[in-house]
Amino acid sequence: MVSEGVDIRRLRVLVYLPTALTELAFRQAIKRVVRSAGSEDDTRAYVVMPAFAMFEEYARRVEDEMSPAAKATAGPTKTKRCPTCGSKCELRTQSCRSCGHEFPVATPKYKPCGGCGALNSMGARSCQAFGKSFAAEFVLTLDEALRNGAIVRGMDLDEGEVQVGEQIAPEVRARALRTGDETLVRLLRTLPDESWARLRDILSPAAK
Repeated sequence: MVSEGVDIRRLRVLVYLPTALTELAFRQAIKRVVRSAGSEDDTRAYVVMPAFAMFEEYARRVEDEMSPAAKATAGPTKTKRCPTCGSKCELRTQSCRSCGHEFPVATPKYKPCGGCGALNSMGARSCQAFGKSFAAEFVLTLDEALRNGAIVRGMDLDEGEVQVGEQIAPEVRARALRTGDETLVRLLRTLPDESWARLRDILSPAAK
């Protein structure tokens, strides 16, 4: 289903559980999600795969072939492109200054309450009329998943580093933003959260 020639632009997550173990099949599968849709594409792709040495080697080869520019993060999008004249416009503008094209206004979306049928905004946590909670009545957890590290932007991270990086990421991000240092903020945008534990370990001798 995801062989060569398949093109579904919105795909960004791949769970790779194949019967074919060749590198060609691996590359064909991950290229359905690990690719760029152009200079305006700021999305991030994920590939979840078994911890087989063969697959890890394939992934490292793909990472090694990527250019430094492809591995870098460009940061959040600040403009949008006019479909009529191609000019770049500010995200919040309602019309293009070059040609006058009117950008579509997002219409509010609503969800019905299962208890009384009343319409509520999509962000509502409970029904404004009935009080029924919209929260899921079950808990979905991946605590027993056998994740074994990550390969991201040319770095081969073990599971311990990934877990610590994910734990300290919110605090590190908050501290960086409080400093107001643009260089530091740009650095943290470039490095994925999973790598911050390794960065901390590298810097810790200097702090001592």
